[in-house]
Amino acid sequence: NWYKKNSPDAIARFFEPWRNQPATIFVAAGILDPRRPLEEHMAVNYYLAKNIIEGACKHSFCVVTFGSVMEELIKKQNFYIQSKTALGKFVSSSNNGSQCALHIRLHTLYGIGLPSSFIFLGQIYHAIKNKIPFKMTEGKQLREYHHVDDEVLAIKVLLDKKMHGVINLSHGEPLSLSSMAHYIFDNFNLSHLLKVGVLPEPNEENYGTLYSKTSAFTTIKFRKTLPALVTYLRSCEQENEA
Repeated sequence: NWYKKNSPDAIARFFEPWRNQPATIFVAAGILDPRRPLEEHMAVNYYLAKNIIEGACKHSFCVVTFGSVMEELIKKQNFYIQSKTALGKFVSSSNNGSQCALHIRLHTLYGIGLPSSFIFLGQIYHAIKNKIPFKMTEGKQLREYHHVDDEVLAIKVLLDKKMHGVINLSHGEPLSLSSMAHYIFDNFNLSHLLKVGVLPEPNEENYGTLYSKTSAFTTIKFRKTLPALVTYLRSCEQENEA
């Protein structure tokens, strides 16, 4: 019930036993599928996180929430990005005095479990697994793909540096969706299944914004995206066969 109104006081009471201890709370719950109703996205992605921040900050705990770099790139936003944009704006405004919340805008994650069926990488995996054609746009959209294990190290750096507010977690090595698709299908010897340019280009996308590597990450060596994506998808094949 923590997503409901008037929850911050109840949340503060829940954390009361640990009030004298340094603590970091990660709000990792989230509705990701943009096809789900806006009310679900707002309840979990915005109100739940907002209420936890307001309740836990009464004890000066650090609260970490997660969003997407698309919050600042897309004007015509889907329900998921709308909810994360609202959360980012709240964290920005709530840090005027408390300095207890950190909202980390992520790029695209991979590396553990099978990829979700509604994301680009999940659709590629489905085509490879079933040996069926993969239809896509011209693929000029730009993305950074981050392995989850690298992301954990980067998040720890931000916490060690006691960062707060809204921060983009970037490694600064973007790639186009077309280059990614070509590399993956070539490495699986299935390039004949790739159909680039069949689908129309979306109007609202990132076609030109390049992020520099976040300055805090000088000690982190992010893995090379394309080879790592192939390694990951091969592990997904093995997991599916097991």
